[in-house]
Amino acid sequence: MAATKGTKKKKRVSVPKKKGRKPFYMLPDWLHWLVTGALIVVISIGAYFLFLRPYFYRLRPCQGSREYGVCLPSGYLCYGIDVSHHQGRIDWERVARSSAENGYPIRFAIMKATESNTFTDPDYIDNIARARKAGFVCGVYHFYDPSTSPEKQAQHYINTVSLQAGDFVPVVDVERSGRSSDLRKDLLIYLKALEKHYGVKPIIYASAKFRRRHLNTSEFDAYPFWVAHYYVARPGTDKRWQIWQFTDHATVEGIREYTDFNVFRGKEADFNSLRIK
Repeated sequence: MAATKGTKKKKRVSVPKKKGRKPFYMLPDWLHWLVTGALIVVISIGAYFLFLRPYFYRLRPCQGSREYGVCLPSGYLCYGIDVSHHQGRIDWERVARSSAENGYPIRFAIMKATESNTFTDPDYIDNIARARKAGFVCGVYHFYDPSTSPEKQAQHYINTVSLQAGDFVPVVDVERSGRSSDLRKDLLIYLKALEKHYGVKPIIYASAKFRRRHLNTSEFDAYPFWVAHYYVARPGTDKRWQIWQFTDHATVEGIREYTDFNVFRGKEADFNSLRIK
């Protein structure tokens, strides 16, 4: 349509754009690629250690013997399991019979009795009685709670656990740190209380990493250690240990669920030194 006479077309006025900083996500292409590549590397490394490494380890040739659904580390002659109510009701006679038949008999069984200052494992009494009757060397552990009084936890264990000659010395499972300084101080109080009552030094259970981070002091070096480290050829600690929990995925006849499996390091005299006289 033609413009009406007497009217003028308005000229568009261009407003100059203000110059400012580019948003942080508007990076040069080369920097985009660098950041993306770094993220991929970090995610890949994390995924490998969290998810893939255990499976890659399982695919490696077994250097020892394959029994109980796992590769037994070579060089050890004494094997054991540890259990709690999570394994359900255990047929201890069947465990003893079946393990003796495959040439790698399970010699010891360590079971949970207590946790914190009130909890008692509901299967403990049945497990300890039947395991002893089946001929296993029995150990009894307490799951330590760093947020609870060490004196009350020790008394709860003492009130619950009556060890007999031939049993392993008391065992404490330490997996939670709380504040490291308080953990070390309080844990020593707990250990001394058990040592005074039973007349022996307790065994400390901890992962290799936990021991390095929280229990790497001379006070704890005086105690026998039961170290946990999975999917490795040997435990990742330079400290001495007596028992190694090397898997949580063993299949044992007489136990419906997967169970932890352990080896003992040392001679017969070393094994007997950890038993109640």
